[in-house]
Amino acid sequence: MQEQETKKKIRRRILVSAAVLAVTAVLLLAVGGIFRITEVTVTGNEYYSNQEIVDFVLGDGYQRNTLYLYLHYRYGEHPVIPFVDDFEVTIDSPHSIRIRVYEKSIVGYVRYLGRNVYFDKNGTVVESSDEQMEGVPMIRGLYFDQLVMYQPLNVEDPKIFDTILDITQLLKKYDLNLDEIRFASGGELNLKLKEVRISLGAGDHLEEKIARIKQLEPDLADKSGTLDMKNYTEESMHISLEANKQQ
Repeated sequence: MQEQETKKKIRRRILVSAAVLAVTAVLLLAVGGIFRITEVTVTGNEYYSNQEIVDFVLGDGYQRNTLYLYLHYRYGEHPVIPFVDDFEVTIDSPHSIRIRVYEKSIVGYVRYLGRNVYFDKNGTVVESSDEQMEGVPMIRGLYFDQLVMYQPLNVEDPKIFDTILDITQLLKKYDLNLDEIRFASGGELNLKLKEVRISLGAGDHLEEKIARIKQLEPDLADKSGTLDMKNYTEESMHISLEANKQQ
């Protein structure tokens, strides 16, 4: 008799456990369906596309669930994303979220030990990467004897970073992508646009010269040589392109 009662209790426990598992599974499926992310809005990104940010933040699997995503980024660590200081995730509805990206401020990069070392407007190193960031020019002619992450490059004259910032701000203003900014001996400033080297001289009348380069950009696309803008002003209009000599 006692043995039969024991078997009945075991069967009841099995049935209750099965019922609890079934209800839990149904709830999980329901929650998964209700909180499935179908719409993502990304703001604050320049270096990465919207889809790249979504892939970094959401990944695969459970992180595509708004409830899980909220708990994960509320109490967990944020993944490290190159060139990004941080990001915020806001839930607008069970199906939609917003990602606000705070990218690192980058004005240029130097090559160091085979890597691209990116720095901000103050010359502080913010990233070392194999990646080539579109729209960020290489800076040549900067001389330093050491490089430490999150520390300023110890160049002889830190005011050179003010000049770099001025140039990069003008490049953004006129939507002009240069490949290289070079500081030559004697304070001469040279730029590179594809196969054309542009000599700006001492760096005076920068805005007028950058604006003019933007106007000439379509004509320079298939050219190679040196564009002499040392003495260019809006009044003088003096400019010449010397083709590269054939070897």
